[in-house]
Amino acid sequence: MSLVALAAQDRDAALTHLRSALAAAPERQVLRECAHYLERATGDADTTDVYISPDAFSAFARGGGNVGLYQRTHAALRARYAALRPTSLLDVGTGEGLALLPALPDTIGRVDVLEPSAPRLDVVRSELARRGVHHRAINTTIEDFVAAGEADPDNTWDLVQETFAMLAVPAPERVPALRWLRPLTKRVILVEFDVPRVGHALHPDWFDYVVTRYEVGLAEYPGDHNLVRQGFLVPVFLGTLRPTEDRVHFEQPVEDWLHDLRAAGFEAAREPEFLAEYWWGDAFLIEAR
Repeated sequence: MSLVALAAQDRDAALTHLRSALAAAPERQVLRECAHYLERATGDADTTDVYISPDAFSAFARGGGNVGLYQRTHAALRARYAALRPTSLLDVGTGEGLALLPALPDTIGRVDVLEPSAPRLDVVRSELARRGVHHRAINTTIEDFVAAGEADPDNTWDLVQETFAMLAVPAPERVPALRWLRPLTKRVILVEFDVPRVGHALHPDWFDYVVTRYEVGLAEYPGDHNLVRQGFLVPVFLGTLRPTEDRVHFEQPVEDWLHDLRAAGFEAAREPEFLAEYWWGDAFLIEAR
């Protein structure tokens, strides 16, 4: 009931229900963290700006199961770079370069990085400059980049990649973005989670999946009300249970990622590659041409 109330933008009612649920099940970390978050929130609980400030996400991405997840991602990307030998690369939603920078070989002569958070983009820009890599650091979303980029002759790449970034693109905008990229690149690599298809944000099956998975995720960052829990995990958790127009992420099964690529004019270059088990869902590398 608390999350139904929150979905209806009634924070006070949500908090009342959360406190009641917490009294009945005090061991549930999700309830405890959500209650604390809403107690400190002013007005409606905002779940849309979790990537703007780098601190909470940086701490999240550098801890818990992300350590092994990124290690396996780096290894898989290095293997694909060695096989494909791209000389130019566009990294979509690069963040602080946690996936890109450790895997990036010297053989890629031009690297364009696309990231809507200016503080996070500055981290990548500085490191690429330190390495002497010819690059463009583009402070925008993939949607806005597509809208503004048709006339730019530099918008061609041997490889376009994204790691856990396209999940933030609303479903209606995802295929048009991929379709725009189709004539501009030889290959696309998506690294994404395989999660159940969402019918409604509060469908019982989805609700059970989210709550169960986030109990595991929260446990990877022990300590009540810490930066990762309150600054990233809880607002994203709440965002998964909000109406479609208010959601932070738009995730889907691997087969739906393949469908989107085909709808955009790509074809699978190889079978999706399993990378790692992760608390939110198994991670796969998907390659198309």
